[in-house]
Amino acid sequence: MQKPTIAIIGPGRAGSALGRALYQAGYTVAAIGGRNPDNVRNLADELGAKACQSPATTIDLADLTILAVPDDVILSLATEMVDSLCSAAGHAAVHLSGAQNRAALRPLAQQGSLRTGVFHPLQTFRRGAEAVQNVAGTYFGIEADPPLREQLMQLARDLHGHPFDLSGIDLALYHAAAVFAANYPTTLLAEAITLAVEAGLPAETARQGMTTLLAGAVNNLRELAPAEAITGPASRGDQGTVERHLEALKRDPQLQRLYRLLADRTKLLSSNKEAAA
Repeated sequence: MQKPTIAIIGPGRAGSALGRALYQAGYTVAAIGGRNPDNVRNLADELGAKACQSPATTIDLADLTILAVPDDVILSLATEMVDSLCSAAGHAAVHLSGAQNRAALRPLAQQGSLRTGVFHPLQTFRRGAEAVQNVAGTYFGIEADPPLREQLMQLARDLHGHPFDLSGIDLALYHAAAVFAANYPTTLLAEAITLAVEAGLPAETARQGMTTLLAGAVNNLRELAPAEAITGPASRGDQGTVERHLEALKRDPQLQRLYRLLADRTKLLSSNKEAAA
């Protein structure tokens, strides 16, 4: 299958990481578009692409245009792109949102032969060139009709990723699951570091120690199901320790309630494991 030429609108975290990964995989990145001229120019220069300060104009410069923009912008940008489109023949456009289906691209889908789809990387990206390291091994959710569907599946495989079908999936629930996995552990880590500092640890020791602890938990999850990997007083039924923790947290009632809720869910997870045994 011939590799399509690529345009990326939105050289932020995800757009830049995917652009670099596609370039390394042998794809031609023909154009970069976006609102920030410095970000557009820098990534375009790095990947040998044309810098487009008007994002909508990129669609005529490549076979496949990737909209790596915030969810709330997709529909309005798709409408803009229709006005800039010279010919729909042979072109396709996808967005990276895991919370929306192809309907967000409906202004483009109404343009005859132009194909639309979803290409959601189930991954988190940091800022900077190092973010490309997260692409390999990523699971990519895909929603598209043939032949675009097969093209996107191959694109995911060329990125050393794992494609899966998003058709018929409850996207709001699916994306909420992704937020639980990728975002809230970081929020909880921030709370853990703050508590450790309040307990008397030096700030850097707290940050490094708690981050290493979280990394160990993630390593355990590579081999074990969550019910098998979970540790700590709530999973062991050590209620006395749980109560001491709750007493220590009483100065922050919201965090205390959060701890209690998580302890209850942890007990439920552990009891499910025992019931299945």
